[in-house]
Amino acid sequence: MSVKTRPCRFLSTVFAALIAGLAFVNSHTTLADELIPTVSSLTAPADVVFVDAGTVAKCLKAARPGALCLSLDRVLNPEGRLANMRDVRWLLGSYGLTGDERVVIYADDEKTRDAMAAIFYLAGQDQVSRLIGSAQVDLTGRGVAGALSRRALFVGEVRLSHLQPALYGRVSSAQLAEFVSDLNRDPRALFMWPVGYL
Repeated sequence: MSVKTRPCRFLSTVFAALIAGLAFVNSHTTLADELIPTVSSLTAPADVVFVDAGTVAKCLKAARPGALCLSLDRVLNPEGRLANMRDVRWLLGSYGLTGDERVVIYADDEKTRDAMAAIFYLAGQDQVSRLIGSAQVDLTGRGVAGALSRRALFVGEVRLSHLQPALYGRVSSAQLAEFVSDLNRDPRALFMWPVGYL
C-alpha cells in the first residue's frame, strides 16, 4: 500500500463513521417539534378527541361536534394559582379521558391553546396536538361538559422528567404556553410547577 492512499483511506473511514453516527442519532432522537405538534383539522385522524380550551359557555353552544369543553380556567385561576396534579388528572377523568387518546386542543387564543396543551402533556396525556390557528373549525355542533364524578380513570404517567418544583406558587398562561415553545426546541425542557401542587 502506498503512502498516498493511506490518508484517503483514513478520511473515508472517518467519513463513514460520521455518517453512521448521524444515522444512529437520528434514529434514536425524537424531533422536539413532534412532542406537541400543530395539526390542521383536515389532517386529524378520525379517532382524535378535540378539546375546546375556550370558555365553557361558548363551547356548549357552538363547538366542533363532540368536542370536550375544558377551559383553561378550570386548572389555572386568574390569580395564577395552578391546580395540583392529582386534581388535574381527576378532572381529565371526569371528561372520560384515560390518557391513551389522541387529543387535539383548540381555542380562539393561541396562548390559551398552548397553555392547555402543556397541562395535558405534563399530566401524562399520550398524544397532544394543537390545532393550527388558521384552520377552519366546524362549530356546527355542541361541546360536551365534564361530569361531576370521574367517568374514567386517567392513567397516563405524569411527565416528571419535565417538572421542576418551584417555591413560588403563581403561574401564568404565558409561562405554560412558553413551555410548549421551549419543549419544541429542546425535548428536555423543564416547567416550574409549584412544589405544593405536584
